[in-house]
Amino acid sequence: MRVVIALAMLLSGSLPAWADNSPAPENQQIAGLIRTPLMLPVTLENGQPALLEAFVTRPANNDPAPVALITNGTADTASFDRFVMNPNRYASTAIAFARHGYAAVVVLRQGYGQSSGAAEYAGGSCAQPHHQLAGERDRDTLLAALKAIRQQPWASPKQAVLVGMSSGGFAMLATGAANPPGVQAIINFDGGRGALDGKSFCDQPGLLKVLSDYGKRTTIPSLWLYAANDRAFPPVAAKAMFSAYQKDGARAKFVAMPAFGENGHTFMDSAPEAFWWKPVANFLQQQTLPYHPIAELPQTQLPLPSVLNDEGRKAFQEYAASQRYEKAFAIDAQGDWGVAYWARTRDEAAESALGYCAKQQEAGKAGCHLYTINNEVVPEQTVQR
Repeated sequence: MRVVIALAMLLSGSLPAWADNSPAPENQQIAGLIRTPLMLPVTLENGQPALLEAFVTRPANNDPAPVALITNGTADTASFDRFVMNPNRYASTAIAFARHGYAAVVVLRQGYGQSSGAAEYAGGSCAQPHHQLAGERDRDTLLAALKAIRQQPWASPKQAVLVGMSSGGFAMLATGAANPPGVQAIINFDGGRGALDGKSFCDQPGLLKVLSDYGKRTTIPSLWLYAANDRAFPPVAAKAMFSAYQKDGARAKFVAMPAFGENGHTFMDSAPEAFWWKPVANFLQQQTLPYHPIAELPQTQLPLPSVLNDEGRKAFQEYAASQRYEKAFAIDAQGDWGVAYWARTRDEAAESALGYCAKQQEAGKAGCHLYTINNEVVPEQTVQR
């Protein structure tokens, strides 16, 4: 409903108050940076208006900074894409770029989260995945997003980096093939389309043909990073896509990343910055783009709850170190716990953490209460569930 209202107001020439880009108190702030949600009105190639859900993380000095345009992957279900997906899923990625001097803008493409329109996969199937058409749809959306972002006073009109994960990596390769002025680099984290089980793909020959065409047309250098334990695009598939892209001489570099967690396909949005920033920084330096830090990551000193067991302590230590905002941690007196990441607001994170904690409880136990929201310990508030 929010998207419908906002799009109607866009057509009438006005936007609701929540569509501006003023700092939001419900989002974790970091010294030297500004983090704020943004509903981004754009005009597509066909002249139609669209509204894209976005989140901005940028240096606090308000000087025009190179744009790091970041976009999302695709979930397993369309309902997740539309109702659960939000730009904060890529908070740690945006913070990494922003604290190295970029105006990092996570943009959800059409059909994802609160963005208007239909996703690029709409109307397709595994038998006919329409890789080329999907790329064209995403290209038009992202070029419109970049144009709109560059109208902001804090965004450089002349320098930009395209960053995407999974289907978002594919989308950025498609966008880069249009050679947008001022875009100096493409960073593809585990990019691709049509993965089924890590062994078979929806129209893999068609996918390789499209990637070959992108590589033939682009003049922009790209960096491809794939984890050793990527379950969607394992090393053999990743190398096949890279080879197709590079076969006509595209300037591209492949980096085989170490395994991460149980499925390395998620390392861009889940791994700490230290896991992946070094090869990205080397690539940015080679393109004469910023790579030195201008702000420090928060050093949190959150006291460990004494009631937690070994598993809970490990989860809390990960929570304390994580930049996956918005986040919350809930506990009860018996040591049950729940953790939530990537909510739109601190209140949504709190509600989710309490819910996860309650699911661990046995009947008759005392209620869960919030222990931390983002990087702050909160006064005990017991909530019966």
